[in-house]
Amino acid sequence: MGYVPKRGCFGSTKKRTIVGGWAWAWCFVTDVQRISLEVMTLNPMCEYVETAQGVPLTVTGVAQCKIMNEDELLTTACEQFLGKSVKEIKMTILQTLEGHLRAILG
Repeated sequence: MGYVPKRGCFGSTKKRTIVGGWAWAWCFVTDVQRISLEVMTLNPMCEYVETAQGVPLTVTGVAQCKIMNEDELLTTACEQFLGKSVKEIKMTILQTLEGHLRAILG
C-alpha cells in the first residue's frame, strides 16, 4: 500500500493520490513516489528527566503510528515525509514523541 503522487506528461502539474491500487506511469515524464501506510511501532524513552521538583525519572513507552489515508492528512504527511525512508520517518516521529514525553514529565 502506498501513496503515489503523479505528475502528468507534457508539463501538467496535477497530482493524484492512489491508495492501494495501481496506475499507469510513463517513463521519464511521470514522477512517481511512494510512502508506506503500514503501522509503525515505536518505543520512546526518556532517561533521567528531572521533574519541576528535581526528581529524576526514566520513562519508556510504546506508540503505534500510522499515516492516515484521509486526503488532507495524507497530503500533509507526503509533504513532510516523501523522499524519506521508513527508518527516517520512524526516527522523526520518535524524536517528536520523546520531546513531548520530556515536556509532560517536566
